[in-house]
Parts: sequence; structure tokens; C-alpha cells
Amino acid sequence: MQKDMHFYGTYAVARIAGFAPGEALTVATASQYVDDSTLADPVSLNGQAYLLPVVSSHGMFELIKNSNAIDQWHVWLPFHFLPGNKGNDAERRLICLWGEPDNLVAEAVLNLALNERDQDHGLHLLGVVSHVLQDTYAHYGFCGIASDRNRIDERTLKVLNRGSLDAWFKGVHQTFVGRFTGSVASETRLGHASVATFPDLPYLKWSFQYEAAPGLDLGYGLDERDNPESYYRACTRLHALFRAYRDGLPSIGESDGHVPFESGTEAAIRSTLNTIEDDKEKRCGLWRERIADGSFFVPLAQDKEVVYNTASWQYQFLEGNAGAALTHAYRFNQAARRYLDAVLTDVLPGANLLMI
Repeated sequence: MQKDMHFYGTYAVARIAGFAPGEALTVATASQYVDDSTLADPVSLNGQAYLLPVVSSHGMFELIKNSNAIDQWHVWLPFHFLPGNKGNDAERRLICLWGEPDNLVAEAVLNLALNERDQDHGLHLLGVVSHVLQDTYAHYGFCGIASDRNRIDERTLKVLNRGSLDAWFKGVHQTFVGRFTGSVASETRLGHASVATFPDLPYLKWSFQYEAAPGLDLGYGLDERDNPESYYRACTRLHALFRAYRDGLPSIGESDGHVPFESGTEAAIRSTLNTIEDDKEKRCGLWRERIADGSFFVPLAQDKEVVYNTASWQYQFLEGNAGAALTHAYRFNQAARRYLDAVLTDVLPGANLLMI
């Protein structure tokens, strides 16, 4: 997923779930900032100590960084391709799957966020976990380490959107670009590089064939995708997480782990997801419009001005700052560190995916 979902979609769902505008803004910014936290250099805290930033993302074409096997375990696998733990061998069990209630790895990280709500970094951690959860509904079927299981036959990559001439044209163009960029990026064998940005476009319906089928029986397909439907499912799952957080629950608790929206809100979200627009910023603009006009919830003045702004989230903001520990930058890093440590020392070992 991209900024339209990780920030604006997250903000909308948080407000629908009952968060105040400022709280929703913190959660949504933390969610998107997972994709933007790329600084690796130590940061001096007023000349008295150092902070080691948690790197939670790299660019698709940063081949040197992405080829580092240990780095894949610290960046791509925990933050973007959370393992689904299904299958009969370790590599297959690393394949990312929907963050449904039967996905015990996903349940563990959701419970982590719920049980740290009283920490100073509680909302920031909720945002980090929101990002991870959303990505399971986009990146499923691929894994966060370099693996031949991530390879597809680029000749089989197809856009299935039907309807308008505009949809057909964009589908043809997207297929051409996807096959070209995918064939280049797939050399990393990492994540969904072989299908380019296809998983990250909310409106896209598409299909492909793996070079080596994952062989997982899940109840939902891996090689024919309906992004609008899986993205909507991500929204109802996120809604359940946010409601549980607001209600002080230790786990989500609903029978199927999803909280539906009222019919008008559901229609507005589905319409937003189905709008065919390749330009990410235009998709962000559509979310902003519908947040402001009351399509999702009754907006307050702050909602009508909501925008992604990371000025106080960047680690450079901490340099020479006597109040560093009170900043979003510091608390985001606390949250990202807590999340990463928990995944590598508790969650994955608990699933017998990692030995420590």
C-alpha cells in the first residue's frame, strides 16, 4: 500500500473508530512513516547521548541494501511482509498472508499494540502495527526475504479491470510498465518486486502465475487479485483493532476479527478504493476531499485540514533538542524498536520461525 491508504485511509478509519483528530493524526503519520524511516546514521541527542534509528524501509531499486540477507530480516520481513506461518517448510511459512484471526503471527503483533497503549509511544506503536496489518492485505503471497518463491512469469501478469475506456487504457499501460519494471526488479527475488507496484494500487484487479506455486490452501487465491476487496477487508480489520484499542481490550475479541462500517460509510470507502487513478497524490486528494466533506464521519475543523507532515518526525529534529524524548521522532523510534525487538525475539521464535 501507499500513502493514500497508510496515512489517509488510516486516519479516516481511526476517526470512524472514535479517535480524536490529534490521536488519529499521530497513528496515521506513524503508519505512513514506516515507509519513510530510511535514515541509518546515529543521531546525537544534545551532545549527551546517541539514538540509533530503526530503518523500516528501503526503495525498491536500492539493490545493494535489498540484497543484504540480514537486513531483509530487519526491514522487509517484519515491517512489510509479516509471515503467515502456513505451509510445511520454513521458507514457505515466511510467505506473507492476510492478517486474519487465524494468522497467529499477525494476532501477536496486534496484541502487542493493544497491550502497550499506556506507554508514551502507544499511539506510535499502534500506527506501526497498522502499517504492518494493512500490508498483509496487499503483499500476501510474497515473502520478505530473497526467495525463488517470489518469482512470477512476467508474461502472465494481466490487468483485469473492466468497464470504461479509461480503465482499459490504464490497464494496458499498467501491464506494460509492470512487466518491464517487474522483470528488472525481480532480480532481487525480494517481496513483490516481480509484480512491480500492482499490489499497492487499491483499484486494481489483476492476475499472474508464479514460477513455482506456493502450494498453500487458504480459502482465498494468491494469483488472482481483487485489490479493492482485499483493501476493504483491511479497513474492517483495522477498524476492529482501533475499536479494541479505544475500548481498552487486550485483544480484538470479535468472532471474525472484523468490525463493519455503517452502510453509508462502507459505500464511501468502497467508492474511494475503486476509483481508477494511478497518481498516488490524486488518490490522496480524493481521501482528503471525502474526509472533509463528511463522507466517512462528521468532520471537525481539524479534519478538514489534515495533511501528511513529517517535520517533527524526522530524526534530524532531535539533534540538539533538549526535549528530544517528548518528540514524535523519538517516540516513533521507540515504537519501531519495540516492535522490531518483539517480532525478532518473541513473535517469530514463538511461531518456530526463528531460533534465538
